[in-house]
Amino acid sequence: MSSILILFITLTGGYLLRRLLPSARGEVLSLWLNRYVIYVALPALVLVYIPRINPDASVWTPVLSAWGLFLLSSLAVVIVGRIAQWRREIVGALLFTVPYGNTSFLGVPFTRAFFGESGLPYTLLYDQVGSFLILSTIGVVVLAFYTSQSVSPIRIVRKIVTFPAFPALIISFFLIGIHYPSWLAVPLEGLAASLAPAAMLSIGLQLRLRFAPHETRPFLFAMLIKLIIAPALLLGFFLLAGHHDLAARVSVFEAGMAPMVSSATMAILANLNRQFVASVLGYGIVLSFGTLPVVYWVVESFLN
Repeated sequence: MSSILILFITLTGGYLLRRLLPSARGEVLSLWLNRYVIYVALPALVLVYIPRINPDASVWTPVLSAWGLFLLSSLAVVIVGRIAQWRREIVGALLFTVPYGNTSFLGVPFTRAFFGESGLPYTLLYDQVGSFLILSTIGVVVLAFYTSQSVSPIRIVRKIVTFPAFPALIISFFLIGIHYPSWLAVPLEGLAASLAPAAMLSIGLQLRLRFAPHETRPFLFAMLIKLIIAPALLLGFFLLAGHHDLAARVSVFEAGMAPMVSSATMAILANLNRQFVASVLGYGIVLSFGTLPVVYWVVESFLN
């Protein structure tokens, strides 16, 4: 509980700091914090924890969970959007918030708080081979469709290989079972541990908590799918399949994460209803502080 309290205090501190600082300075600070997390802390985290994973069939559980839920969530957005006759920009905004989870900035510190260090390798697999890889491939294509821009395979490949954590992931697969010397392990673990406060402060600086009244239904739909239905569906699947291991439990937990910062940022930069996207992201993160402990309790009650 103390770990969650620290995360909430850091998040709130970032939000208050945004209110106190001039908007330009707040944006610059948020930008540098994002860069630090993406270029330093996240690759260090991958290099620390992926080599500790047990290379058995369970490594596919978080990966397949992420891809399966992405397809189901995207399909739900398209079908419900058509039935409800929501505007094109609303459907586009939902396609960049509902199917993608905040599985690194939020997922890593929450997983550590609830499952301990042993759960982090599965979170990283869910994030890197699941969420990030989906956003870098399918996400780029969908964004091009909604912004009428061309996209090429070369651009997609470049986007994947130049994301710092992905090369670190590839390297770490070759280091499975290898123990680092102390002179390397200590600084790497220190950098990895810095991800949580830096990420929460950055998220707090980006929080937006307003949306138009006529957007209430798509907003509630996004919250319901992202925070409740997605983890419930995955939990039901694992119960039927008889999977009760740590990989399954962490995967269900990751399925209940708030929307991803990176995917929401892509939608905002593409002008896909910027205020609505920012609100779904902001409220999703705030509400997840209440829903994730419930998801964890349910997971441990049924899959442990």
